[in-house]
Amino acid sequence: MRNSKERTHYIEERKKPVERTVRIWVQGGWKDFEVYSVPVDALLLNADNRRFRAERMWAQEHLGRELDPENNPVDELSIASLLLDVSHRVEGDRVVGKPSGNYEALKNDWMLRKQESPLWIRPDGTVRNGNRRLSMIKRLQKEFGSSSLDVVEAIILPESLIDEPSLLEMEQREQLTENFKVRYNDIDYLLALREAAEMREIQWHDRESIETVAGQLQSMVEKSKGEVVRDLFAVKYMDLFLEDSEQPGQYHRLLKTLERFRDIGRMMMQVEEQYPLEAAEILQTLFAAVRSGKGHLDIRMIRAMFKSDRPRFDKLASKVAEAEANWDTTAGPSLSNPQSPTLFDVSGSDDEADTDSEGPGPDVANYPKVEVSTAIDLAIDGFSASQQDDLAQVLQEVWNRLEVITDGDRLSAALTGDDGSAVRRSLRRIIEWVDANRHVVESAE
Repeated sequence: MRNSKERTHYIEERKKPVERTVRIWVQGGWKDFEVYSVPVDALLLNADNRRFRAERMWAQEHLGRELDPENNPVDELSIASLLLDVSHRVEGDRVVGKPSGNYEALKNDWMLRKQESPLWIRPDGTVRNGNRRLSMIKRLQKEFGSSSLDVVEAIILPESLIDEPSLLEMEQREQLTENFKVRYNDIDYLLALREAAEMREIQWHDRESIETVAGQLQSMVEKSKGEVVRDLFAVKYMDLFLEDSEQPGQYHRLLKTLERFRDIGRMMMQVEEQYPLEAAEILQTLFAAVRSGKGHLDIRMIRAMFKSDRPRFDKLASKVAEAEANWDTTAGPSLSNPQSPTLFDVSGSDDEADTDSEGPGPDVANYPKVEVSTAIDLAIDGFSASQQDDLAQVLQEVWNRLEVITDGDRLSAALTGDDGSAVRRSLRRIIEWVDANRHVVESAE
């Protein structure tokens, strides 16, 4: 393999102008860049590509080393898989997966329309924008050996003209506002947004600073200022969750959790402003929902409960705190090291796997998941019932549940089983409720 100096020399010798330019927004203004035809075998996939940062962390953890395509050809195949495939897993010394629907669409579009826009490369051939397309081309070369794929069009961005901070902003603007190319995955999008905010010296503890930076970023991500504020709060609480779990920066452990942290961010925006003294307790409850595997819809219900039924929320918060009081965190970081070298795919098909499907949540060591999950389920169930206006329907739903537990000897078996004391306690509460309200029915007859 060629080293950086050799690639630079090779590209300089082989590049050919195609006699056209492209305009790109850089350093606060438009600039025209000449487009060249360059050899594909001189180009290097960028291991630091922000599009798959969390997935790269996952891969490196299971491979036990950094991905280094410049010195290890196998790693180039792993990076290509992370960019083009779904249902990733580690086999031997590399990452493999199944071709995604988006890869097939990209390939078909390329075969039909050829290259639409040039790649961005550094003088040494490192690709800074266009890694998915280069991965596709190199895969097609291996499959078909087509000589028509030996060259691509690219613009060359020398470091003397465009420094890394400027290039980072160019990449983010291009990739966060792209149309045909695949959008960032959930956590990778938040990480790109976080990096752009950090470049603007955001103060995460200062609401005014977050608002200001959101205004600066909204045109880059083609979202409203309110949506960017929401996503910056999601970033803030994603980082706090990892810090609280003693694994700061381990973003791959939060793949497929974007909506969870968006909803936590929405709630904490209100809490920080209106209930600052209670923020820690409220955040503990929301983080508990994530640790116990609850999805964003459950977090939304908790948020609604907080807004309209504060006593019920406070009761839930107390139960969570009680369950977590016995949580043994002395063994080390709370987020477990995944045992399976498979990057989970929560959907059932390849097409669905390319969407922001919600994952099962982080794997948390020694966490009282059952107790916390049950407390949340019961609180949400009670809250949902309290919001129903049709009392007859509520009672019918209660009856349906009571009728089910008496099927066969299910109730008798439960009373003598391992959870018999809990079953008896709940059954007595039902009987006591019926006895206490019997007179209401009798007086109405």
